[in-house]
Amino acid sequence: MRKKENENIKRVALYIRVSGEEQKISGLSLEAQQERLEKYAKEKGWIIAGTYIDAAKTARKNMHKRAEFQNMIEAVKRDEIDLLLFCRLDRWFRSVADYYKVMEILEQHNCEWLTTDEEYDTTTANGRLYINVKLSIAQNEADIDGERIDVVFDSKISRGTVVSGKCLFGYKINSEKRLEIDEEKAAIVQDAFDYYEKNVTQRGTITYIRQKYGVNWCDATFRRMLKEELYSGVYNRNNRFNENFCEPIISKKQFQRVQELRKRNSRKTKTGNVYIFTSTLVCDECGHKLIGYAICRDGLKHAYYRCNQHFQRKLCNNNRSINEDTIEKWLFDNLENEIKKVETAWSVSAAKKKRNSVAKDKAAIKSKLSKLKDLYVNDLIDIEEYKKDYEIYTAALNELPENNVETPPNFSKVRRLLDKDFKEIYNNLTREEKRTLWRSVIKEIRINSDREVVSIFLGSVLPFLHYPLVHLL
Repeated sequence: MRKKENENIKRVALYIRVSGEEQKISGLSLEAQQERLEKYAKEKGWIIAGTYIDAAKTARKNMHKRAEFQNMIEAVKRDEIDLLLFCRLDRWFRSVADYYKVMEILEQHNCEWLTTDEEYDTTTANGRLYINVKLSIAQNEADIDGERIDVVFDSKISRGTVVSGKCLFGYKINSEKRLEIDEEKAAIVQDAFDYYEKNVTQRGTITYIRQKYGVNWCDATFRRMLKEELYSGVYNRNNRFNENFCEPIISKKQFQRVQELRKRNSRKTKTGNVYIFTSTLVCDECGHKLIGYAICRDGLKHAYYRCNQHFQRKLCNNNRSINEDTIEKWLFDNLENEIKKVETAWSVSAAKKKRNSVAKDKAAIKSKLSKLKDLYVNDLIDIEEYKKDYEIYTAALNELPENNVETPPNFSKVRRLLDKDFKEIYNNLTREEKRTLWRSVIKEIRINSDREVVSIFLGSVLPFLHYPLVHLL
């Protein structure tokens, strides 16, 4: 039997979180939470605007590390959600401080929250105190769990057992949960340490191992391997130490000799080298980011970019570098046309979204009206209930806009900035400011092996308008 309601139709977001097997056993698995929340929302006649699931995420972690939770909050900020729905308060938070940070956002956007399994009242002082107490208890339980986990880890390390399913190249995990030497891979590790000790070259060692064994390590991977104490049998991480954690692949004496060579051979990265298109340029041949480097010529420093998948790992055929000045010139010559393409694409997309959004909402409400009729025909509700709910759904249907117009980005402002003395302004910026400017407009520039710009992907145009130079408009 449908319950009598006086509420308007709400756009509700379902939030689901589970951290491990214990919650699953207690009936809070992802599937169980989702089924419970969907049933509750449907019984209320609410529209489910989105389902946000954080699997294997603990509430003890910083809320910014829960990706779906952050996506839900962003939807709240866009005023797309009227109510957050979850099973229990501890699915949401176990921190009083985090709770009030989010509550500030919800209040700014007139968004409420509700739990299906518990009752809370945020309108009274006693109700708010009760929430504080519940969150404090949940936070304390999480802290105690963390302390217990630390004790377990301490015990594991002291007994020489692993704390995760991952292990270093050269080892494998045996049935007793201990690290055991993988003879074939360990021989490669030993050879790599021997070669480095003899020749004192990371890049040369990587090339040697690749050519001899077909093992393709990158610079960062091999650098970590060279300073990994576990290869000498010593566990020394996170304030936990065991001198005889596992059987060593490298002797302690050789490991120490390699560390001394690393220190003597290490070169500090030069300061002041800012590359304007770092993280923006992509190799069109292999899809990896291009890396910046500098060449001094005629007393001046010139910036270039190249694909290290070729120069370090020989996995890409793009063996040419591109000058930073070439990229800047291309952007000044072509950015206007690229913005026109974005504007055209946005117009087409906005028109499509406008049609689809309204059609989807209408279909959802019409479906509810059809189900309501079935309930009345089958004598599951009386005529008064039918009329009341029919009026609610019909009113909601009539209030849907015929044209859900989305406000377009202000392309004209971008063009005005480009049409005016943009190049003169640009030339007076620092390299850091230039990099920030391009990153705010451009998401990706793809470069082929002929040093040509083959495509460009613009990010949102709006961040560009918020850039500090906007006052120049």
